[in-house]
Amino acid sequence: MDLRKKQKLDLIESESRSEAKQQLKADDWLCIACNKKITEDKERFFYNNTSEFRFTNPNGYIFDIITFRTADGCCDEGEATLDFTWFSGHSWCFALCTRCKLHLGWKYSGKFSFYGLIKARLVKGSVLFN
Repeated sequence: MDLRKKQKLDLIESESRSEAKQQLKADDWLCIACNKKITEDKERFFYNNTSEFRFTNPNGYIFDIITFRTADGCCDEGEATLDFTWFSGHSWCFALCTRCKLHLGWKYSGKFSFYGLIKARLVKGSVLFN
């Protein structure tokens, strides 16, 4: 590749990163697989005075989750169920990234709705571009 073409490609890549930085905020939470914006820190949902939990599913897998009121970057998948719910009275279905379909956590529905997202499958906007 000649030098001019490489410089042009480098400039385009740099401009794309710059545009992405301008659109993202430090308190945005992104999908770790594809960097799609999922939600924002201001959307944290406090259940019993906290928004971070550690749960173990019936197969013994441990999940550290953060609860959010909304997660516009998620799509709901599957039929809601009360089986093995971690939040009494709230049914759950899977919450997937709208872009890459990575399983990010669960949407809970009941007296009120919220998302429980797996902390290890999210990255903060402030970390991504540093």
